[in-house]
Amino acid sequence: MRQRNVINKTPRWLFAFSRTTNPHLIVLPSIRGSLTKSVFAKTPLPAALFRKPNLSLLRASPRDRKYCAQFLLFERAPPQQRLELLRGSRMLNYVQTIATPTADTPGTCLLLHFDNKRYIIGSIAEGTQRATIQRNIGIQKVEDVFLTGVVNWHNAGGLLGLILVLADTLSTKVEMLKANLGERQKKASEIQITRAVNETIMPRLRIHGGKNMTQLLATARRFIFRKGLPLDPQEILEDPRLVEQQEFKPDWEDANIKVWYMPIQSTSAVSSSPRKRTHSEFIGESESDGQQSTPDNEEDRRLVQTVVTQMFDSDWKMDALIETTLYEAKLPAKLFVRDDNGHIQVYTGPLPGSGQQVPDIPVLVRQPWPGAMVSLLPHTKPSSQSMCYIFKTHERRGKFNPQAAEAHGVAKKDYKLLTLGQNAVGKDGVVVTPDMVLGQTVPGNGFAVVDLPDPSYIDGLVNRPEWSNDSLMNCLHVIYWILGPGVKNEPRLQEFMQKKSEIKHIVSSPDSCPNRIAFESVTAQAFKLRCIDPDRFYLPIYDNDVSILNTPTKEASPIFESGKLGKVVQFAPQYVHQDDKITPFPDIEKLARADLNDEILEMAEKVKQKVADPEFLAKIEKVESDIPNRDAEIIPLGTGSALPSKYRNVSSTLLRVPGYGNYLFDCGENTLGQLHRVFGNELPEVLRNLKGIWISHLHADHHLGTASVIRAWHEETMQSDPSAKLFVASHMHMIDWLREYSDIEDYGFKRLQTVVFGRWDKTHGGGLDRKVCTPREFTEEETRAFGVSRIDACYVQHCFGALATVFTFPTGFKVAYSGDCRPCNEFVLIGKGATLLIHESTFEDELQGDAVAKKHSTMSEAIGIGRRMGARRILLTHFSQRYQKIPIMEENMEIRPDAEKGRRAKLDEVVLVAFDYMRVKLGDFRKAQAFLPTLQKLFEENVKEDEDE
Repeated sequence: MRQRNVINKTPRWLFAFSRTTNPHLIVLPSIRGSLTKSVFAKTPLPAALFRKPNLSLLRASPRDRKYCAQFLLFERAPPQQRLELLRGSRMLNYVQTIATPTADTPGTCLLLHFDNKRYIIGSIAEGTQRATIQRNIGIQKVEDVFLTGVVNWHNAGGLLGLILVLADTLSTKVEMLKANLGERQKKASEIQITRAVNETIMPRLRIHGGKNMTQLLATARRFIFRKGLPLDPQEILEDPRLVEQQEFKPDWEDANIKVWYMPIQSTSAVSSSPRKRTHSEFIGESESDGQQSTPDNEEDRRLVQTVVTQMFDSDWKMDALIETTLYEAKLPAKLFVRDDNGHIQVYTGPLPGSGQQVPDIPVLVRQPWPGAMVSLLPHTKPSSQSMCYIFKTHERRGKFNPQAAEAHGVAKKDYKLLTLGQNAVGKDGVVVTPDMVLGQTVPGNGFAVVDLPDPSYIDGLVNRPEWSNDSLMNCLHVIYWILGPGVKNEPRLQEFMQKKSEIKHIVSSPDSCPNRIAFESVTAQAFKLRCIDPDRFYLPIYDNDVSILNTPTKEASPIFESGKLGKVVQFAPQYVHQDDKITPFPDIEKLARADLNDEILEMAEKVKQKVADPEFLAKIEKVESDIPNRDAEIIPLGTGSALPSKYRNVSSTLLRVPGYGNYLFDCGENTLGQLHRVFGNELPEVLRNLKGIWISHLHADHHLGTASVIRAWHEETMQSDPSAKLFVASHMHMIDWLREYSDIEDYGFKRLQTVVFGRWDKTHGGGLDRKVCTPREFTEEETRAFGVSRIDACYVQHCFGALATVFTFPTGFKVAYSGDCRPCNEFVLIGKGATLLIHESTFEDELQGDAVAKKHSTMSEAIGIGRRMGARRILLTHFSQRYQKIPIMEENMEIRPDAEKGRRAKLDEVVLVAFDYMRVKLGDFRKAQAFLPTLQKLFEENVKEDEDE
C-alpha cells in the first residue's frame, strides 16, 4: 500500500517503531467498525513523523488481521551510524595477485577484495583485462582503480580498455537502480521516494593516479565515450605530506579503506627515450616536473577535466542535429537539408572538393559527441612522478560483552545501540557508554604498494616520512614492490627491506618473475591445433624458469619473496598468507589432450599424408604459378571482436613480405604481447623490419596496442638504424590521438611517417559519388624505404571514419583489408584483382540481423566480397567471441593454365579462418585448407565449451 493511502485513507491499524533511543508506538484508528471502541480510536495521526527522511514502511503479516498491526514503520539509522556498523563488521578482506610480468601481461596488478566492493591496484598494463577473464575474476564491483608508477603506456596501456568494461558494468548497475527506483515511484508516496533516493548511491568510477593521468584519459575522447556514468579522475599533483606539513590523515577513504598517496620523484628524471640525455636535459626536466608536467594553468586543467567529464557523463543524443553551412561542415558526414515544407531530407548535392560548384546553403549535421568538439588539448610534458600507496582498513569496534551490559542493567533490546556506538540507559537511569561494554578496539590491517621504475627513485622512497609514523606503520603487514629491471638488487633498497623485516616484502619485477603462460586456455587450444596441423600452428613461447629479460627466477631471496600469480594475502577476519591459492604452472598438454580423441588424430594423420604427396604438391605449383609473393606469411595476432576472451585477443594481423618488410593491419590491445609469444628472441629482427601500421578505425579493440608497438620499434631501431621511419596510415583522428599522446610520453612519434586519409574524391570512385579516398602513391625512394608502392582506402559502413584499404607492392601483390564493416561496393572497387583479402567475419550466417544492426559482416557476406573482387585467397577474421564456425569449401585444382584471369581467380579461390598464433604462407593456403574438415570436427566436439564461453 502507498504511504499516501496510510495518511489520507486511514487504514485499520498502524504501529510505528523507531530505532532511536525513543521508540514510537503509534496506532491509527480503523475505518472499520469492529475496532472503533478501542482505547486508541481517537489517537491523533502523527503527521510530523511521516516527514522524517529515514523511514521504512513494511507490511506485517498478522495471523489475526482483526487485532494485529498490518504495517510497521521503521526509522533507519543515520548514515554515520550505518558507516560505524559497517566498520565494525568482520567481512572478508584480501589482496589477490592477478597479473605478474610476462610477455603478454607486462605489468603487476592486484585486486583488493571486500564483500561489498573491489579495488584494482597496480600497473594497469595491456593484457590486464584479459588476465581477469582468464582467472575468472569478477570486476563487477570495482569502482576505484589505483594506478601505480609513472603515467605512461607501460603502466596505463590497459587502463582505457578496462575503463570501458567497468563503465559498461557500472552503467548496467545504474540502469537497474533507476529502473527499480522508477517502479518504486509508481507505487510510493513522496516520502518513500525521498527515502529511496537517499538510499540509492549511484556508482561512480574513480581513477587514482599521478600527473598526466587526466590528460591521458582526455586524449581518448574521440573513441572512449559512455553516457550518464560519472568518472572521477583523482590526479595527485602535489605531495600531500608536504602540503599538510607532515599531517598523516588519509588522503582518500571510503567505508572500507583509508588511503595515503605517496608520489615519488626521480632524482635524475630518467628519460623514457632510449637515447642518452645530457645533464642539462635531466636538470630541465626535473625542474619542470613539479610545475609544467601537467597543463600550465588552472584554466587548462579545468578544460581537460571537463573533457573527461563529458566523455562519461554527458546528455548527448546521437540524433540531435545542428545547423551549419555546407562549406563549414566537417566531412565526411551525413548531411541533411530542409525542403520547402520544412521537412528534413538527406542532402545529395555536390560537396566541397568534388570539382563542382557548391551552393552556399545551410545544412544540418548530427551533433558530434562533446569530447570530439575539443579539437586540441592544452600541451603537457612527460612526468617522472611515480605513484605509490598505503592502504589500511578502518579500526573495528571491540567484541561486545553481554555480561558487562547485563551487569550495568542494560535491557537486551538496547544492546544494539551500544554496538552502534550509542549510549544506552542502565539501571537507576545510569548512562552506559559503548566503551563500558565493548572490548579493545581492533586496529585496521594494511599494506603498501610501491612502484620504483629504476634506481633513481629509491632515495625518494626510503626517505618518505610515512615510514617513521608509528601509527601508520602499526599493523602494516605487507609491502608489494613493483620494480623495474635491476632495482631489486640495489643495496639501498635491500637495506630498507631489512630494516623493515617485520613487514613481508613481495617483489614483482620483469627480472624476478617467470615468463610463464598467462593465458592457458588459448595455449591449450594452440596445442590441439598444432597436433592437427603442425606446419601452420605453433605454441606460444614461454619459460617457467626464466624471466622475460632472460634472467633466472628460481633463486630465493632471504629478505623478500617473488610475486606469484594468484597468491592471496588475507587481512580480515584474520591476517594470513594463502599460498595454496597460487596458480600453478599449467600442464598445457594435459589440458589439450582431454579434447583430442583418436578419431580427430586419425583424420589429421590422413591429411598430413595427403599434403605431403608429390602429386598434390605439383598440382599446387601448377595452379598457383602466377601468384606473386607466395612466400608472404600471414600471422593473425588477434582474431576476436570487441573484447579479448580466453581464446581470442582483439584485432591485429601481421603480414611479412620477404624482401619488402613487415606490416600490421590493426593493432588492438596487447598486440606487442602476442608478437612476443609468437617470435620470442626473434622479435627484435621482426621489429627492425616493421615498415608500416594500418589502423582501420578508432574503436578501442582495433588500435589500443599501437603506442606500445611503436615504442618497441623505436627502441629497437634507435640503436640499429636511427634514421629509419615507420609509416602509420589511418583516418586523421587516429593520427591526432598519436600526436596528442606524444605529449605524455616520448614513444617515437617524431620518427613516424603519417599517411592521413580524410575526404573522399569522386574522381577515384569511377566517376560516381563513391566514398573512395585519394590513393597514396609512394615515390621510388619511399617504396625502397617502406616496401609498398601504393595504398588505397575507402570509407565503409561501420562508424565515423571507418576505412578499408588495399596495399599494393611493386610485384603486383595486392592485399585488401576490411577492418569492421558491412559489405561495401567501394571496397570491391579498390580491391579488384586482390591477391589476398583479409575480411572481418563477425557473425555466423544465421545471425544476419545482428550483423546488420551492429554494422558487421557474416561469413557468407565476407566470402562474397572476396569473390566480387576476384581475390585468390581469403582469410576470415574478427569473429564474435561467442560464435565460431569453420567454412568447408569445395576443393578444385583442375584449372587450365590458359584460363582467363578472372575465371582463374574464381576457380582458384581458397578460404581459411584465422586463429591466434596461426602462421600461414600465401603459397600454403591449399595445404591449410585440407585440414579444415578436421578442425571442424574438433570444434564440434567442443561446442558446449564454446557456448559457455
